[in-house]
Amino acid sequence: MTAHTSGPPPAYDLLIRGGHVLDPGSGLDGRTDIAVTDGRIAEIGPGLDPERARRVLEIRGADRYVVPGLVDIHTHVADGATTRGVGMGCCVPDDVGVRSGVTTVVDCGSVGVANIGVFPAHILPKAATRVVVFANIGSFAHTMPGWADLASLDDIDDRAIAACVEHNPGLVSGIKLRLVGDIVTERGEEIVDRSKKVAREHHVPLMVHIGDLRAADRPRPERMGEVTRHLIDALEPGDVLTHLCSPNVGGVMDDVDATFPMLAEARARGVVLDPAPGMGNFGFAVAREQAERGLYPDTISSDVTLPGQSFHSLVECMAKFMAVGYSFREVVAMTTGRAAAAVGLQDEVGAIAVGREADLTVLDLVGGDFTFLDTTKARFSGEHGIAPVLTLRAGEPIAPGWGTHPWGFLPATAAPVAAGGAR
Repeated sequence: MTAHTSGPPPAYDLLIRGGHVLDPGSGLDGRTDIAVTDGRIAEIGPGLDPERARRVLEIRGADRYVVPGLVDIHTHVADGATTRGVGMGCCVPDDVGVRSGVTTVVDCGSVGVANIGVFPAHILPKAATRVVVFANIGSFAHTMPGWADLASLDDIDDRAIAACVEHNPGLVSGIKLRLVGDIVTERGEEIVDRSKKVAREHHVPLMVHIGDLRAADRPRPERMGEVTRHLIDALEPGDVLTHLCSPNVGGVMDDVDATFPMLAEARARGVVLDPAPGMGNFGFAVAREQAERGLYPDTISSDVTLPGQSFHSLVECMAKFMAVGYSFREVVAMTTGRAAAAVGLQDEVGAIAVGREADLTVLDLVGGDFTFLDTTKARFSGEHGIAPVLTLRAGEPIAPGWGTHPWGFLPATAAPVAAGGAR
Protein backbone atom coordinates (compact mmCIF):
# COMPACT_ATOMS: atom_id res chain seq x y z
CA MET A 1 0.00 0.00 0.00
CA THR A 2 1.39 3.43 -0.92
CA ALA A 3 0.47 6.92 0.25
CA HIS A 4 -0.24 9.91 -1.98
CA THR A 5 2.13 12.70 -0.94
CA SER A 6 2.06 15.46 -3.56
CA GLY A 7 0.13 16.99 -6.42
CA PRO A 8 -3.54 18.04 -6.57
CA PRO A 9 -5.96 16.86 -3.89
CA PRO A 10 -6.65 13.12 -4.35
CA ALA A 11 -9.92 12.13 -5.93
CA TYR A 12 -10.12 8.77 -4.19
CA ASP A 13 -9.75 7.71 -0.59
CA LEU A 14 -8.68 4.23 -1.70
CA LEU A 15 -7.79 2.56 -4.98
CA ILE A 16 -7.98 -1.23 -5.17
CA ARG A 17 -5.68 -1.95 -8.04
CA GLY A 18 -5.10 -4.85 -10.37
CA GLY A 19 -7.30 -7.44 -8.72
CA HIS A 20 -9.36 -10.12 -10.41
CA VAL A 21 -12.82 -8.69 -9.77
CA LEU A 22 -15.55 -11.32 -9.79
CA ASP A 23 -19.18 -10.28 -9.46
CA PRO A 24 -21.38 -12.77 -11.31
CA GLY A 25 -24.50 -10.66 -10.83
CA SER A 26 -22.94 -7.60 -12.45
CA GLY A 27 -21.04 -9.49 -15.13
CA LEU A 28 -17.61 -8.49 -13.81
CA ASP A 29 -14.97 -11.17 -14.28
CA GLY A 30 -11.45 -9.95 -14.92
CA ARG A 31 -8.66 -7.70 -13.75
CA THR A 32 -9.80 -4.16 -13.11
CA ASP A 33 -9.52 -1.37 -10.54
CA ILE A 34 -12.05 -0.11 -8.01
CA ALA A 35 -11.89 3.42 -6.57
CA VAL A 36 -13.55 4.27 -3.27
CA THR A 37 -14.54 7.72 -1.98
CA ASP A 38 -16.50 8.50 1.19
CA GLY A 39 -17.20 4.83 1.74
CA ARG A 40 -18.75 4.30 -1.68
CA ILE A 41 -17.55 2.96 -4.99
CA ALA A 42 -16.62 5.98 -7.09
CA GLU A 43 -15.25 4.37 -10.24
CA ILE A 44 -14.61 0.93 -11.75
CA GLY A 45 -12.26 0.30 -14.64
CA PRO A 46 -8.79 -0.79 -15.72
CA GLY A 47 -5.82 1.53 -15.37
CA LEU A 48 -7.22 4.03 -12.86
CA ASP A 49 -4.53 6.53 -11.89
CA PRO A 50 -2.92 5.63 -8.52
CA GLU A 51 -1.73 9.24 -8.17
CA ARG A 52 -5.34 10.25 -7.62
CA ALA A 53 -5.69 8.10 -4.49
CA ARG A 54 -4.71 8.68 -0.87
CA ARG A 55 -4.11 4.95 -0.47
CA VAL A 56 -3.48 2.21 -3.02
CA LEU A 57 -4.10 -1.45 -2.34
CA GLU A 58 -2.35 -3.72 -4.83
CA ILE A 59 -4.05 -7.10 -5.32
CA ARG A 60 -1.57 -9.72 -6.44
CA GLY A 61 -1.82 -13.43 -7.10
CA ALA A 62 -3.44 -15.57 -9.77
CA ASP A 63 -5.99 -17.03 -7.35
CA ARG A 64 -6.82 -13.92 -5.34
CA TYR A 65 -10.22 -12.40 -6.07
CA VAL A 66 -12.12 -9.23 -5.21
CA VAL A 67 -15.81 -10.05 -4.82
CA PRO A 68 -18.83 -8.22 -3.43
CA GLY A 69 -18.92 -8.29 0.35
CA LEU A 70 -20.18 -11.74 1.29
CA VAL A 71 -23.73 -12.01 2.65
CA ASP A 72 -24.61 -14.76 5.14
CA ILE A 73 -28.40 -15.04 5.38
CA HIS A 74 -28.44 -17.57 8.23
CA THR A 75 -26.38 -16.87 11.36
CA HIS A 76 -26.87 -16.62 15.11
CA VAL A 77 -25.16 -13.46 16.35
CA ALA A 78 -27.30 -12.48 19.35
CA ASP A 79 -24.27 -12.48 21.65
CA GLY A 80 -25.48 -11.26 25.05
CA ALA A 81 -29.14 -11.88 24.32
CA THR A 82 -28.89 -15.42 25.67
CA THR A 83 -27.22 -16.45 28.92
CA ARG A 84 -24.06 -18.47 28.41
CA GLY A 85 -24.53 -22.02 29.59
CA VAL A 86 -28.30 -21.67 29.52
CA GLY A 87 -29.52 -20.47 26.13
CA MET A 88 -28.13 -21.13 22.68
CA GLY A 89 -24.55 -19.96 22.25
CA CYS A 90 -24.45 -17.03 19.83
CA CYS A 91 -21.50 -15.44 18.06
CA VAL A 92 -20.16 -11.90 18.16
CA PRO A 93 -21.33 -10.41 14.83
CA ASP A 94 -17.91 -9.19 13.71
CA ASP A 95 -16.22 -12.51 14.50
CA VAL A 96 -18.33 -14.29 11.88
CA GLY A 97 -18.88 -11.11 9.89
CA VAL A 98 -16.20 -8.66 8.78
CA ARG A 99 -13.37 -10.63 10.41
CA SER A 100 -14.45 -13.64 8.35
CA GLY A 101 -14.90 -11.92 4.99
CA VAL A 102 -18.64 -11.35 5.51
CA THR A 103 -20.04 -7.82 5.38
CA THR A 104 -23.73 -8.61 6.03
CA VAL A 105 -25.26 -11.24 8.31
CA VAL A 106 -28.85 -12.15 9.06
CA ASP A 107 -29.57 -13.26 12.60
CA CYS A 108 -32.18 -15.95 12.12
CA GLY A 109 -34.40 -16.11 15.15
CA SER A 110 -31.79 -16.39 17.88
CA VAL A 111 -34.39 -14.82 20.16
CA GLY A 112 -38.07 -13.97 20.11
CA VAL A 113 -39.79 -10.74 21.04
CA ALA A 114 -39.16 -11.25 24.76
CA ASN A 115 -35.47 -10.49 24.26
CA ILE A 116 -35.01 -8.99 20.80
CA GLY A 117 -34.57 -5.51 22.30
CA VAL A 118 -30.98 -6.48 23.04
CA PHE A 119 -30.19 -5.92 19.37
CA PRO A 120 -30.76 -2.14 19.08
CA ALA A 121 -29.54 -1.49 22.63
CA HIS A 122 -26.32 -3.51 22.69
CA ILE A 123 -25.51 -5.55 19.58
CA LEU A 124 -26.11 -3.32 16.57
CA PRO A 125 -24.26 -0.24 17.93
CA LYS A 126 -21.08 -2.30 18.43
CA ALA A 127 -21.05 -4.15 15.13
CA ALA A 128 -19.07 -3.06 12.09
CA THR A 129 -20.89 -5.86 10.24
CA ARG A 130 -24.33 -5.03 8.85
CA VAL A 131 -26.79 -7.10 10.90
CA VAL A 132 -30.31 -7.90 9.71
CA VAL A 133 -32.66 -9.28 12.37
CA PHE A 134 -35.31 -11.98 11.99
CA ALA A 135 -37.47 -12.54 15.09
CA ASN A 136 -38.20 -16.07 16.22
CA ILE A 137 -41.91 -16.82 16.15
CA GLY A 138 -41.51 -18.28 19.66
CA SER A 139 -41.49 -15.52 22.27
CA PHE A 140 -38.77 -17.09 24.44
CA ALA A 141 -36.95 -19.18 21.85
CA HIS A 142 -33.34 -20.19 22.55
CA THR A 143 -33.13 -18.28 25.85
CA MET A 144 -33.64 -21.41 27.95
CA PRO A 145 -32.48 -25.04 27.62
CA GLY A 146 -34.62 -27.19 25.37
CA TRP A 147 -34.70 -28.50 21.84
CA ALA A 148 -37.91 -26.92 20.53
CA ASP A 149 -38.61 -23.21 20.11
CA LEU A 150 -42.28 -23.72 20.91
CA ALA A 151 -43.70 -25.61 23.88
CA SER A 152 -47.28 -24.67 23.00
CA LEU A 153 -49.18 -22.48 20.57
CA ASP A 154 -49.33 -19.83 23.29
CA ASP A 155 -45.64 -19.19 22.62
CA ILE A 156 -46.73 -17.52 19.37
CA ASP A 157 -47.88 -14.17 20.70
CA ASP A 158 -49.33 -12.21 17.79
CA ARG A 159 -50.01 -9.12 19.89
CA ALA A 160 -46.53 -8.98 21.36
CA ILE A 161 -44.98 -9.33 17.91
CA ALA A 162 -47.20 -6.52 16.62
CA ALA A 163 -46.16 -4.30 19.53
CA CYS A 164 -42.50 -5.10 18.90
CA VAL A 165 -42.80 -4.15 15.23
CA GLU A 166 -44.67 -0.94 16.08
CA HIS A 167 -42.28 0.29 18.77
CA ASN A 168 -39.07 -0.80 17.07
CA PRO A 169 -39.49 0.41 13.49
CA GLY A 170 -37.13 -1.24 11.06
CA LEU A 171 -35.84 -3.81 13.53
CA VAL A 172 -37.74 -6.95 12.50
CA SER A 173 -36.92 -7.79 8.90
CA GLY A 174 -38.32 -11.30 8.96
CA ILE A 175 -39.84 -14.11 11.03
CA LYS A 176 -38.07 -17.41 11.77
CA LEU A 177 -39.77 -20.74 12.50
CA ARG A 178 -38.03 -24.01 13.41
CA LEU A 179 -40.09 -27.09 12.67
CA VAL A 180 -38.70 -29.23 15.49
CA GLY A 181 -40.10 -30.81 18.63
CA ASP A 182 -43.15 -32.75 19.79
CA ILE A 183 -45.52 -29.90 19.05
CA VAL A 184 -44.67 -30.09 15.34
CA THR A 185 -45.70 -33.74 15.28
CA GLU A 186 -48.95 -32.80 16.98
CA ARG A 187 -49.90 -29.47 15.39
CA GLY A 188 -47.31 -28.71 12.72
CA GLU A 189 -49.70 -27.48 10.03
CA GLU A 190 -51.33 -25.04 12.43
CA ILE A 191 -47.93 -23.72 13.51
CA VAL A 192 -46.96 -23.13 9.88
CA ASP A 193 -50.22 -21.34 9.12
CA ARG A 194 -50.04 -19.10 12.19
CA SER A 195 -46.41 -18.21 11.50
CA LYS A 196 -47.21 -17.40 7.89
CA LYS A 197 -50.12 -15.21 9.02
CA VAL A 198 -47.82 -13.20 11.32
CA ALA A 199 -45.22 -12.70 8.59
CA ARG A 200 -47.86 -11.68 6.07
CA GLU A 201 -49.43 -9.21 8.52
CA HIS A 202 -46.10 -7.40 8.94
CA HIS A 203 -45.04 -7.70 5.29
CA VAL A 204 -41.84 -9.58 6.05
CA PRO A 205 -40.54 -12.93 4.82
CA LEU A 206 -40.86 -16.16 6.75
CA MET A 207 -37.77 -18.35 7.04
CA VAL A 208 -38.43 -21.94 8.07
CA HIS A 209 -36.00 -24.56 9.38
CA ILE A 210 -36.87 -28.07 8.18
CA GLY A 211 -35.39 -31.34 9.41
CA ASP A 212 -35.41 -32.54 13.02
CA LEU A 213 -32.46 -34.73 13.95
CA ARG A 214 -34.32 -35.99 17.05
CA ALA A 215 -37.58 -36.87 15.32
CA ALA A 216 -36.47 -40.38 14.47
CA ASP A 217 -36.65 -41.24 18.18
CA ARG A 218 -40.20 -39.95 18.62
CA PRO A 219 -43.50 -41.62 17.72
CA ARG A 220 -44.81 -40.99 14.20
CA PRO A 221 -41.67 -39.52 12.62
CA GLU A 222 -43.44 -39.62 9.25
CA ARG A 223 -45.49 -36.63 10.43
CA MET A 224 -42.47 -34.38 9.94
CA GLY A 225 -42.49 -35.02 6.20
CA GLU A 226 -46.21 -34.30 6.04
CA VAL A 227 -45.67 -30.96 7.79
CA THR A 228 -42.78 -30.10 5.46
CA ARG A 229 -44.93 -30.67 2.41
CA HIS A 230 -47.68 -28.51 3.93
CA LEU A 231 -45.05 -25.84 4.50
CA ILE A 232 -43.78 -25.91 0.91
CA ASP A 233 -47.33 -25.31 -0.31
CA ALA A 234 -47.79 -22.44 2.15
CA LEU A 235 -44.59 -20.54 1.38
CA GLU A 236 -44.96 -17.37 -0.68
CA PRO A 237 -42.60 -15.25 -2.80
CA GLY A 238 -39.69 -14.03 -0.68
CA ASP A 239 -40.04 -16.74 1.96
CA VAL A 240 -36.99 -18.92 2.66
CA LEU A 241 -36.86 -22.67 3.16
CA THR A 242 -33.61 -23.30 5.03
CA HIS A 243 -31.63 -26.55 5.47
CA LEU A 244 -32.38 -27.75 1.96
CA CYS A 245 -29.65 -30.42 2.22
CA SER A 246 -30.66 -31.77 5.62
CA PRO A 247 -30.43 -35.56 6.00
CA ASN A 248 -32.71 -35.40 9.05
CA VAL A 249 -36.31 -36.52 9.36
CA GLY A 250 -38.56 -33.88 7.83
CA GLY A 251 -36.03 -32.90 5.18
CA VAL A 252 -36.96 -32.68 1.53
CA MET A 253 -35.54 -36.14 0.83
CA ASP A 254 -38.17 -37.96 2.93
CA ASP A 255 -40.40 -38.47 -0.13
CA VAL A 256 -38.51 -37.27 -3.18
CA ASP A 257 -41.20 -38.09 -5.71
CA ALA A 258 -43.76 -35.98 -3.83
CA THR A 259 -41.49 -33.20 -2.62
CA PHE A 260 -39.31 -32.35 -5.61
CA PRO A 261 -42.17 -31.19 -7.89
CA MET A 262 -43.50 -29.09 -5.01
CA LEU A 263 -40.09 -27.48 -4.54
CA ALA A 264 -39.89 -26.69 -8.26
CA GLU A 265 -43.26 -24.96 -8.06
CA ALA A 266 -42.25 -23.09 -4.92
CA ARG A 267 -39.07 -21.83 -6.51
CA ALA A 268 -41.00 -20.77 -9.61
CA ARG A 269 -43.22 -18.56 -7.45
CA GLY A 270 -40.22 -16.95 -5.71
CA VAL A 271 -39.45 -19.10 -2.67
CA VAL A 272 -35.74 -19.16 -1.78
CA LEU A 273 -34.05 -22.54 -1.20
CA ASP A 274 -31.14 -22.22 1.23
CA PRO A 275 -28.96 -25.07 2.59
CA ALA A 276 -27.48 -23.48 5.78
CA PRO A 277 -25.29 -26.49 6.72
CA GLY A 278 -24.65 -25.58 10.36
CA MET A 279 -23.35 -28.39 12.55
CA GLY A 280 -26.41 -30.59 12.17
CA ASN A 281 -28.17 -29.91 8.88
CA PHE A 282 -25.97 -30.95 5.97
CA GLY A 283 -25.58 -34.31 4.29
CA PHE A 284 -22.97 -34.50 1.53
CA ALA A 285 -24.77 -37.41 -0.13
CA VAL A 286 -28.01 -35.41 0.01
CA ALA A 287 -26.41 -32.35 -1.59
CA ARG A 288 -24.79 -34.49 -4.29
CA GLU A 289 -28.04 -36.30 -5.12
CA GLN A 290 -29.93 -33.01 -5.26
CA ALA A 291 -27.36 -31.59 -7.67
CA GLU A 292 -27.58 -34.69 -9.86
CA ARG A 293 -31.38 -34.34 -9.93
CA GLY A 294 -31.17 -30.64 -10.81
CA LEU A 295 -32.28 -29.28 -7.44
CA TYR A 296 -29.80 -26.48 -6.82
CA PRO A 297 -29.68 -24.11 -3.83
CA ASP A 298 -30.35 -20.44 -4.50
CA THR A 299 -27.99 -19.33 -1.75
CA ILE A 300 -25.33 -20.64 0.62
CA SER A 301 -25.38 -19.64 4.27
CA SER A 302 -23.62 -20.98 7.36
CA ASP A 303 -26.09 -21.31 10.27
CA VAL A 304 -23.08 -20.57 12.45
CA THR A 305 -23.53 -20.62 16.23
CA LEU A 306 -20.93 -20.24 18.97
CA PRO A 307 -20.19 -24.01 19.07
CA GLY A 308 -20.16 -24.06 15.27
CA GLN A 309 -17.68 -21.20 15.11
CA SER A 310 -14.88 -23.70 15.68
CA PHE A 311 -16.39 -26.06 13.09
CA HIS A 312 -16.80 -23.95 9.98
CA SER A 313 -17.35 -20.50 8.46
CA LEU A 314 -19.23 -19.15 5.47
CA VAL A 315 -16.13 -19.49 3.28
CA GLU A 316 -15.81 -23.13 4.35
CA CYS A 317 -19.47 -23.71 3.49
CA MET A 318 -18.68 -22.31 0.04
CA ALA A 319 -15.79 -24.78 -0.24
CA LYS A 320 -18.09 -27.65 0.80
CA PHE A 321 -20.38 -26.86 -2.11
CA MET A 322 -17.41 -26.73 -4.44
CA ALA A 323 -16.68 -30.28 -3.21
CA VAL A 324 -20.27 -31.17 -4.15
CA GLY A 325 -19.51 -29.98 -7.68
CA TYR A 326 -20.35 -26.28 -7.88
CA SER A 327 -17.85 -23.85 -9.39
CA PHE A 328 -16.17 -20.96 -7.58
CA ARG A 329 -18.21 -18.53 -9.66
CA GLU A 330 -21.44 -20.27 -8.60
CA VAL A 331 -20.65 -20.25 -4.89
CA VAL A 332 -19.69 -16.57 -5.09
CA ALA A 333 -23.02 -15.82 -6.78
CA MET A 334 -24.87 -17.72 -4.03
CA THR A 335 -23.17 -15.69 -1.27
CA THR A 336 -23.37 -12.23 -2.87
CA GLY A 337 -26.07 -11.09 -5.28
CA ARG A 338 -28.41 -14.03 -4.80
CA ALA A 339 -28.06 -13.89 -1.03
CA ALA A 340 -28.75 -10.15 -1.00
CA ALA A 341 -31.88 -10.66 -3.13
CA ALA A 342 -33.04 -13.47 -0.84
CA VAL A 343 -33.42 -11.00 2.04
CA GLY A 344 -34.58 -8.02 -0.01
CA LEU A 345 -31.26 -6.16 0.02
CA GLN A 346 -30.43 -6.44 -3.68
CA ASP A 347 -30.48 -2.64 -4.10
CA GLU A 348 -28.03 -2.11 -1.24
CA VAL A 349 -25.53 -4.99 -1.02
CA GLY A 350 -24.21 -7.97 -2.92
CA ALA A 351 -22.93 -6.16 -6.01
CA ILE A 352 -19.94 -4.10 -7.13
CA ALA A 353 -21.37 -0.97 -8.75
CA VAL A 354 -20.64 2.75 -8.81
CA GLY A 355 -22.56 4.52 -6.05
CA ARG A 356 -22.92 1.43 -3.86
CA GLU A 357 -21.38 1.24 -0.42
CA ALA A 358 -17.89 -0.18 -0.79
CA ASP A 359 -18.59 -3.58 0.78
CA LEU A 360 -15.93 -5.83 -0.73
CA THR A 361 -14.20 -9.07 0.16
CA VAL A 362 -10.77 -10.19 -0.99
CA LEU A 363 -10.53 -13.99 -1.11
CA ASP A 364 -7.87 -16.56 -1.86
CA LEU A 365 -8.98 -19.68 -3.71
CA VAL A 366 -6.52 -22.33 -2.53
CA GLY A 367 -6.02 -25.63 -4.30
CA GLY A 368 -5.25 -28.74 -2.28
CA ASP A 369 -6.53 -32.00 -0.90
CA PHE A 370 -9.05 -30.99 1.75
CA THR A 371 -11.32 -33.02 4.02
CA PHE A 372 -14.76 -32.01 5.26
CA LEU A 373 -17.23 -33.51 7.72
CA ASP A 374 -21.02 -33.55 7.34
CA THR A 375 -23.84 -33.96 9.85
CA THR A 376 -23.76 -37.73 9.63
CA LYS A 377 -20.02 -37.66 10.48
CA ALA A 378 -19.25 -38.80 6.94
CA ARG A 379 -16.00 -37.43 5.54
CA PHE A 380 -15.78 -36.11 2.02
CA SER A 381 -12.99 -34.49 0.08
CA GLY A 382 -12.59 -31.40 -2.04
CA GLU A 383 -9.90 -29.79 -4.14
CA HIS A 384 -10.39 -26.21 -2.95
CA GLY A 385 -10.41 -24.15 0.21
CA ILE A 386 -11.31 -20.48 0.47
CA ALA A 387 -9.76 -17.97 2.86
CA PRO A 388 -10.54 -14.27 3.43
CA VAL A 389 -7.63 -11.89 2.92
CA LEU A 390 -9.29 -8.53 3.59
CA THR A 391 -12.79 -7.16 4.12
CA LEU A 392 -13.92 -3.65 3.20
CA ARG A 393 -17.04 -2.51 5.00
CA ALA A 394 -18.25 0.85 3.67
CA GLY A 395 -14.72 1.44 2.41
CA GLU A 396 -12.96 0.68 5.70
CA PRO A 397 -10.40 -2.14 5.46
CA ILE A 398 -10.70 -4.80 8.16
CA ALA A 399 -8.19 -7.62 8.55
CA PRO A 400 -9.51 -11.15 9.01
CA GLY A 401 -9.37 -12.92 12.34
CA TRP A 402 -7.36 -16.07 12.90
CA GLY A 403 -10.02 -18.32 11.45
CA THR A 404 -12.18 -21.29 12.24
CA HIS A 405 -9.52 -23.89 12.96
CA PRO A 406 -6.31 -23.89 15.01
CA TRP A 407 -4.44 -23.45 11.69
CA GLY A 408 -6.74 -20.78 10.24
CA PHE A 409 -9.64 -20.54 7.79
CA LEU A 410 -8.76 -23.30 5.34
CA PRO A 411 -10.46 -26.70 5.74
CA ALA A 412 -8.53 -29.61 7.18
CA THR A 413 -6.06 -31.24 4.86
CA ALA A 414 -6.40 -34.90 4.00
CA ALA A 415 -3.47 -35.66 6.29
CA PRO A 416 -4.31 -35.42 10.03
CA VAL A 417 -3.60 -32.07 11.64
CA ALA A 418 -2.46 -32.03 15.26
CA ALA A 419 -4.56 -29.85 17.57
CA GLY A 420 -2.97 -26.44 17.87
CA GLY A 421 -0.42 -27.29 15.19
CA ALA A 422 0.28 -25.72 11.84
CA ARG A 423 -0.90 -27.24 8.58
